[in-house]
Amino acid sequence: MRNRNLLLIIALLLIVAAIGGGYWWLQQGKRAPQEAEATPTPQNVVPIVVAAQNIGRGQKILIEEGAIVTQTWPVDALPLDYYTDPAELEGKFARTDIPRGMPIVPDMIGEPGGMLAVEGSAAALFEPGRVAYAIPMDIQGGIAWAPKPGDHVDVIAAIKLIQVDEEFQSPTPNLFIAIPRDENDPNLSGTYGRFETLPNGEPAFVFPAGPSTPNVVVQLTVQDAIVWHVGLWTEPEAQTTATAEQQNPAVAAAPTPPPTPETHAEVEPVTLLVAPQDALVLKYLMELGADLDLVLRPAGDTAPVITEPVWLQYILDKYQIPTTPPNLPIAIEPMREPLKLTPPAAQQNAAPQE
Repeated sequence: MRNRNLLLIIALLLIVAAIGGGYWWLQQGKRAPQEAEATPTPQNVVPIVVAAQNIGRGQKILIEEGAIVTQTWPVDALPLDYYTDPAELEGKFARTDIPRGMPIVPDMIGEPGGMLAVEGSAAALFEPGRVAYAIPMDIQGGIAWAPKPGDHVDVIAAIKLIQVDEEFQSPTPNLFIAIPRDENDPNLSGTYGRFETLPNGEPAFVFPAGPSTPNVVVQLTVQDAIVWHVGLWTEPEAQTTATAEQQNPAVAAAPTPPPTPETHAEVEPVTLLVAPQDALVLKYLMELGADLDLVLRPAGDTAPVITEPVWLQYILDKYQIPTTPPNLPIAIEPMREPLKLTPPAAQQNAAPQE
């Protein structure tokens, strides 16, 4: 009797479970079409570069610091111009404050060494700790205008040293006027020299035949300066064209003119980013009238170096040049005139020879 009751209870439970499962399955079948209809249709989007954090005006953009990321953006809401590759912004600077989540457009970005297009100052385009200082350079000193913005250079200086009287701080030899002991003594004056005995035994007063020869010293001075700009500051043509296209879309349909070849004057200002103390060194060297040249460093080389000053004694010792050359029965005659650098502007203005 007990076994029969147990079987009856189990059968009832199975029937209830079957009925409940069937009801649940029917309800799920009814909901499926409704949920499918509620699923939104995917929008047409493209990946663009946006600010991942607040970027301040003048801040350098570095991918490793997480300043920017790539994010999908609806096509209907895209700006007129945008970036798709974060690498395009690496190392550039923000011209204005860029809030987090905002798409980055070219008008917000400045090149290292570029000018601000509309507002602000050029000082917002490089990091603290350096100042911008311009020095005039010719073709040779400017390494034939090879340095570009961002390159690292050193500055070598050539200085002329002359002998001076320690008390007067005037070039030697000094001039003199002899004080006569009595009225019979002659009035002597002239260039101070020295007394020597001539080969015939006669005493003589020897004085310089002309001004003394200065000593030229060359030394490496300011190191690891960053080239910011070569030439005068002008608005980049690419930025001007982009601004015109945004104001008038019809300009974009006009054909793009061929690029103008880069030309430089015989002397151009080269703006360097240096430490404040190095700026004072450059100013002092310019006031001295030193001859300054740039030397270009390899990419990534920023380490300081130690050099020896080079002057006549250094050349004589290092290259074993005798101080008393022998009298030879032959002499050198120049084969041609020394080569001279001609500025590009002078080459273009030169009339063609027929």
